[in-house]
Amino acid sequence: MVALYIIGGILLFIVLLCLLPVGIRIKYDKDFNLYVSAGFIKIKVIPAKQKKIRISDYSERKLERQRKKQQKRDAKKEKKKAAGAKKEKKDSVLVARLKNIDTAPDMIEQLYDMLILVSDKFAKRLTVKAFQLDAIIGSDNAAKTAILYGGACSAAGCISAFLDQHMSLKKRSGASINVSPDFLSEKTLVYADVSMTVRVGGLFTFVFEIRDVISEILKLLQEDTGNG
Repeated sequence: MVALYIIGGILLFIVLLCLLPVGIRIKYDKDFNLYVSAGFIKIKVIPAKQKKIRISDYSERKLERQRKKQQKRDAKKEKKKAAGAKKEKKDSVLVARLKNIDTAPDMIEQLYDMLILVSDKFAKRLTVKAFQLDAIIGSDNAAKTAILYGGACSAAGCISAFLDQHMSLKKRSGASINVSPDFLSEKTLVYADVSMTVRVGGLFTFVFEIRDVISEILKLLQEDTGNG
């Protein structure tokens, strides 16, 4: 009976873990901020929290330990450099094919197809809770501003189409993308606030679905003695 309770507890834990949402929030308003979350826990990653300076951190004993650690790290780096100089590193299959003018186009096409497949499968599992992007395009030249504005509008259209096609967007927030030119401003101003989540179970199934792509990439990263 105890064994059944243990198995049931493990299964319940796995189910709850798969349902746990993990996500990121990117916010840019002159400064870049990055948050990661798991369930109700939210941590600010960038900018990192400044460490408090304590006098005890600068004791002679601690400084001596830090010097010894740094010397060990430097010695390891020197050994790696020496070993790397002796052993000639061969190009991977991927690099060799990209360097070869005959195989480069096919390799680029293959990588593009892989990227589209991976992004499509991952995007279906994403929930975009908020997507706000405001850009005021400006530069030191009116013609340059017009060109930048045209490019920004094109990029905004692609982003909007991608969101509509692949991602689940919360109705209460929606997506807000605004791009406008300012011919009197000498620089571009951008404000962005993007929040996305995905469930842990979705990550597991995502990795399972792209296992063939992962296997193919690992093969391409193997060393190659030929020219691809």
